[in-house]
Amino acid sequence: MDGQPASPAAEFAVYEAAAEMTADEIDETLSAMARASTALLQECEAAQQRMEEWDDLSEAEIRDRAGHPSLPYRPERVLLSIRLQLATDSAKRYRDAAREFVSWWTDVAMAAWKSSVLGTPIVRARVGGAAPGTLMTKEELALLPTVDEHTRQLLDLSAFLGVPNGTGDAPILPDDEPEARRQRLWGDFWIEHRIPALPEPQELDLLLARTPEHAAERLRTTAEAVIRAALAGQRISEMEDNEGPWTSTEMAEYDRLSEQLSSVTTRLADFAQAISMSLPEVRAAHSGRSDDRG
Repeated sequence: MDGQPASPAAEFAVYEAAAEMTADEIDETLSAMARASTALLQECEAAQQRMEEWDDLSEAEIRDRAGHPSLPYRPERVLLSIRLQLATDSAKRYRDAAREFVSWWTDVAMAAWKSSVLGTPIVRARVGGAAPGTLMTKEELALLPTVDEHTRQLLDLSAFLGVPNGTGDAPILPDDEPEARRQRLWGDFWIEHRIPALPEPQELDLLLARTPEHAAERLRTTAEAVIRAALAGQRISEMEDNEGPWTSTEMAEYDRLSEQLSSVTTRLADFAQAISMSLPEVRAAHSGRSDDRG
């Protein structure tokens, strides 16, 4: 009830959520995220392959149908259609789940990178901020970064108009649910591109400048790959708005962009892995500079 003192268990939970994580804890968390992401991406690929196999069988059945007329609704045909639909739904759900999970990993990795360079602490609640399939208490939500003004205006306008925000059809959700938290943490990056918020160019340059050269080059390359893949979707939307006939060059560009867009999740995983691998080197460099100043 409101006004009642919190229980010792609740107070301990808030204390744990606000506790700062050590470098070892962060590394262990990122390693576990990497293993889980690898497993999920493999399952996602298997689901995609199953869908393609059923689609090939469906196409073959359609081609064969003309030469062998029979009952229009043969059970085998109906079953094939059902299996294809189930496989298609499964593949899409796996793609969405993989994007959300890998985006969470990338977000935590970026927070760890900033922490290593700038010396800012990471609390446990921040690590769980974008975790899929979880809810957060109001005390945990209070420990997350505040919403930037542009994102707040967009979300408030969407709520006022009673329309969905983002590119999907999901309704406005309570603040404690993962999708609402992703929008809070990542703003336009997630709403428009379905990727976590990347550092602004000036911030990225600062982070890279304070990162050992070899690691910095790896991080810059993988970050740029994420941006290119995400922006492919924007160019695709522009092309799809063109109702006129496409040239062969445009069709080839569309195919290339579609393939690039489909790689966003794996590009995010590459970026997260690059950060995770670079953290010990980044920390060592900054520890050395701290010792020199001392």
